[in-house]
Amino acid sequence: MARMTSRIGLGTLGLLTGLGAPHLAAQTWGLPASDPVGIARSGAGVAYGQSLEAAALNPALLATLRDNTTVFLAAGMELQSSQETLQANQAARFSTDRNRFLPSFGAAWRLNPSLVLGLKLDDPFMRHARMPLELTSRFQGQAIDLKTQRLEVQAGWAWSPKFSVGVSLGVTRVNYAWENSVRVLVPADPAAKVSPTNPSQGLMELGLRQEGNKLAPSYSVGFRWALSPRWTVGGAYVGSITAKVPLTASYTATEPSYYDNATGYGTSQPASQYGPALKALSRVQAGDGSLTLPGKATLGVRQRFNQLFTWEVDVRYVLGSAMALPGNPTLLGPGDPVAGPPQDGDFRSGFGGSFMGELTLGPKWTARMGVALDSALRTDATVDPVRGGAKGAAFSGGFGYRVWGGELNVGYQYRQSQDRDSVNLDGSWSASGYRTTGSTTRVEGMGHLWSVGFKKAF
Repeated sequence: MARMTSRIGLGTLGLLTGLGAPHLAAQTWGLPASDPVGIARSGAGVAYGQSLEAAALNPALLATLRDNTTVFLAAGMELQSSQETLQANQAARFSTDRNRFLPSFGAAWRLNPSLVLGLKLDDPFMRHARMPLELTSRFQGQAIDLKTQRLEVQAGWAWSPKFSVGVSLGVTRVNYAWENSVRVLVPADPAAKVSPTNPSQGLMELGLRQEGNKLAPSYSVGFRWALSPRWTVGGAYVGSITAKVPLTASYTATEPSYYDNATGYGTSQPASQYGPALKALSRVQAGDGSLTLPGKATLGVRQRFNQLFTWEVDVRYVLGSAMALPGNPTLLGPGDPVAGPPQDGDFRSGFGGSFMGELTLGPKWTARMGVALDSALRTDATVDPVRGGAKGAAFSGGFGYRVWGGELNVGYQYRQSQDRDSVNLDGSWSASGYRTTGSTTRVEGMGHLWSVGFKKAF
């Protein structure tokens, strides 16, 4: 048995290394965890027993907790930054709207020797970025703000001392907002369509926005199998989050810009005379609110190497091909409807993985570290600074300190997406409509994740 479990652990570690070695470089949509322990472990832990924080990843681990009641409360920040650089002139544009508050909560109550109930609050997905107005790809996307907050009731049941199963059921609140720019021909008579008798006076550029929120059901299931006193295998499946978000649409707060009718460049003074009337006669219609965030299946192997050090490797498969975002808003007016270029919905599934190590440093201190590798959610050609989607890596660390009758925990993670070059981002919009120029644009992304929390058993 010892030889078999050793081979399982080494094989899983080798698979994780193989997944990441060619691409070591995501700042993905999904967060590894919201609590300091899970962040410090880079999201690994589906097989890590006797850990309330790991039970947020796999509800079957609730059955391994020793105390009758355990609670933790934590808070931190999530930070994201995107950059787009036009290679022709090396003009770089950076995102704003970078920070989000990150709360988390967990609790467990033992009902009998075999059954433990739990409650968790976390943020499974987050994506936010606002690019400057001069961004050349603003017609494809100017800003995004996606935040999810999940509240679930959990239960873990021990079939035997070596095997347990668990389930987690609840709701996730999805908040979504999106902005992009469009251009519309401005006729001399704004109440009528452009025609030979009602010629265009130029182009008017407007910012469109849509936003909304929705409660959606969410769930996860898991198992844990202790192969021996030192080796444990665990697995969890987290379902996709699907919602039909009721979106409201409006203009952004930016003032309209006016451009030459034929080329789409420069200032068009005649258009600026008729533009406000055309805007007043137009309205913004929200896109389809269908939104799906991907589920994932995770398998982990944990070894307690000795009394001081424990490590775990998790391999996960993210169901990215099921992912979907709402369509762009549309400008409706006297003329033909105008919308930005359609969003590329070609999301894809892929493998990722996490590795963590935990070292006990005496009776009070525990040190933690982790590494995570994530596959791309989108093809290299479709990665952009607003939606991201490139493959990437994350590196984390943290510690626990036993004090005040409980444990104070701190976790930090640095997240880095792989740089991608695209010829589909630099665009121009003239009287004939939108087109890409074919110029190469580099997209980069990085972020930070940190949290501080306190856990106490009763």
